[in-house]
Amino acid sequence: MTKVVFIDWNKTLSYDLFWGHLQDSSHPNHTHLRSIEKWLFADNREKINPWMRGEMSVNDIVTQMSRDTGIDETIIIDELRTSCENMSFSVEGIQSLLDGIQNNGIKVVIATDNMDTFSLYTVPALHLDEMFDAILNSHNMGHLKDDEYPLDRIPFFDDYLVANGWEYSDAVLLDDSPDKDGKYARLGFERILIDSPEALRRSLERFARAE
Repeated sequence: MTKVVFIDWNKTLSYDLFWGHLQDSSHPNHTHLRSIEKWLFADNREKINPWMRGEMSVNDIVTQMSRDTGIDETIIIDELRTSCENMSFSVEGIQSLLDGIQNNGIKVVIATDNMDTFSLYTVPALHLDEMFDAILNSHNMGHLKDDEYPLDRIPFFDDYLVANGWEYSDAVLLDDSPDKDGKYARLGFERILIDSPEALRRSLERFARAE
């Protein structure tokens, strides 16, 4: 029997992006969006994983971005915080779905490869710590969900599972990324590919109906 459902955040529970509101051409800081996105997602893409592993902070990123682009640090971080605090769920009625799963005795946990911005801004703004049984953020843990090594463990989940006395076979992961190398399958950890909001709803309803 499934004891915990882990759910990814980006492109699973939410499709909203960093600085996403700046796509509005009427926004006073819209003109900075192209430079911000180019700096992080093109010119300095190699910084993303270290940031998600907790090796860099949002302040490190903002300071370097400001230095290289000439955009004021306050603008960068204020707009980043605004976007993080106003993220929305990809499916309506999420609380009811979560309640249904939890009422079946199944824990529901966010499992996200993410930055400190998630813990600093998104979690408190959306009260995610009140909705979910736990939140696993790679930035706080030093591991990503798809780290190749070690071959026989998935450190991202280990502390939480061990603390609850559970095995990989007790867990399910809902994620927009597939089990590319089959590691999860080999270890008996069910991983369900979520490629749309409708797919997420179907999976959540499955566990809400579980007996």
